Amino acid sequence: MNEYSFLLAIAGVLFIGAMSPGPSFFIVAQNSLSKSRAHGVATALGTGLGVSLFAILASFGVTALLENIPSAYLVFKLLGGAYLLYLAYKIWLAASEPLEIASEGDRLSSKHQGTLFKAFLTGLITQTSNPKTALVIAGIFAAFVPAEPPTNTAVLVAVIAFVIDFCWYAIVAVSLSTMATRNIYKKAKTNFDRTASIFLGVVGIKLLVA
Repeated sequence: MNEYSFLLAIAGVLFIGAMSPGPSFFIVAQNSLSKSRAHGVATALGTGLGVSLFAILASFGVTALLENIPSAYLVFKLLGGAYLLYLAYKIWLAASEPLEIASEGDRLSSKHQGTLFKAFLTGLITQTSNPKTALVIAGIFAAFVPAEPPTNTAVLVAVIAFVIDFCWYAIVAVSLSTMATRNIYKKAKTNFDRTASIFLGVVGIKLLVA
């Protein structure tokens, strides 16, 4: 089993990365608070799948192409930045919309609820919209994976990436969808949503102009 010991280092780096506040955190938090616990968990499922997809691509050297082909990186940045600006715009528009809290774990009444699948796609696209995430995953492979990796390394890293990211954001979703938390959110909804919108907008603009 010592040949797989490098997976512990990878897991540690991925865990720290998952806990770092970023677009994924704000999307999971906003969906959990403004929609429902199920929407938050569905979003977390999407972010987890996004990281695992980057891990699989990194294992085949695909993400390394972003460093070597400037035009590909530029297109990735433009698409990712545009998507984050789109999300920021949608959240800002709905910021002043009142919500009615139902019961613990249930959704809040809002005409912008959307389906669980849409929440999943939002998490997936948000996670995969940032080319820097792809480069970080590629860097992890370069730093920790041996030159001659043991069998099923790519699959194991992808699974580890998914489990860590999904579990962390699922915890965030469950924590923020309690009755007490949502009652607090109800009072501060406009300010919270606009803060999330501004953060996503700043990240999106940074991707477009950096």
